[in-house]
Amino acid sequence: MSPGSSSYNAGPGILALNWAAAATAVLVMTLRVIAKLRIRHYALNDTVMLCALVLALAASVMITLAIGHGYGQHYQYLSRANQVLSLKYYTGFQCLSIVATGFGRAAFALYLLNILRQQRFIWFLLWVIFALQIIINIVSVITILAQCKDISSIWDTTVITTCWDPNVDRIYAYVQCSINTATDFFLAIFPTYTFWSLSLQKRIKISLVILMSLGLVAMVASIMRVVYVDSIAERGDQTAATVKLSRWALAECYLVIVTASIPCIRSLVIASVRNIHSDNRSRARKSLPKISGPTPDRAGFSAWTAAQQSHSRRRESVEYILSNAELVRLEGGGIPKRMDVMLITNDSSSTKS
Repeated sequence: MSPGSSSYNAGPGILALNWAAAATAVLVMTLRVIAKLRIRHYALNDTVMLCALVLALAASVMITLAIGHGYGQHYQYLSRANQVLSLKYYTGFQCLSIVATGFGRAAFALYLLNILRQQRFIWFLLWVIFALQIIINIVSVITILAQCKDISSIWDTTVITTCWDPNVDRIYAYVQCSINTATDFFLAIFPTYTFWSLSLQKRIKISLVILMSLGLVAMVASIMRVVYVDSIAERGDQTAATVKLSRWALAECYLVIVTASIPCIRSLVIASVRNIHSDNRSRARKSLPKISGPTPDRAGFSAWTAAQQSHSRRRESVEYILSNAELVRLEGGGIPKRMDVMLITNDSSSTKS
């Protein structure tokens, strides 16, 4: 189907991407909230991310309504009513998706603050990123809505009014997208560098690096928005010219939410897998014949040893690091450990173990 023909319609493809991404984000966000409540670590960053998801879903509704009125088709082939309504809902989609993306990045900055807050400079820098994401994305919405004296002229081309030069909106969009891209890069790379410098097992380091660098995927979508941002200056056929920009805006919005939430749900996934494995082992043990157990003292010592090993492994586990707000004591390059000593006695004598 030729992009210039009257039968051209990119709407169904956008709808499929839109609601598939929305469903994935809702699932991941639900798991995030469950995981945080399970370890009693629900915090402000989770609330901000929930706000980002609500805004993203509202944006999804707006683009769905826009497509229902002809968005994704050529403007000239739409009825007069659909021309107005498609651009009106598209404008709503633009505004909501921009703010949702900003809230998503701000939430991830807050999440990192809990982990890296003992590093003064990074603590300050993350607060700057938080404020910058809120400000630049809200200002972007203002530039969209305030570009004309009569706001209705944004979606109704028959309204005669005074507007800014379209290049003003385009240039600011370049600035906004560039800052968002740089933010994604920093929020992915710096935690990766920080965790790699810790004295941890290589397996743990690799897991942390993968989890914390997922934001690079969202960065790709942000870069693609920069590539297609010129299309917003196309006033004559916005319903078709901005299709690629809208696809990447949707992808960026939901990728920010999903990639920033995946590190939070790892503990829940691991716990579920362990529970399944434990149930399978319990069933297997029930089928084995019973044998005599160890002496009481040995049993107590074995239980204590296992508990200490489990505690040590837990302190160096990915889920402990990502959920512990007091992690970063990087002076000396490691995580402090505590060793407990237990005295085990029997009836005849006392021995130190």
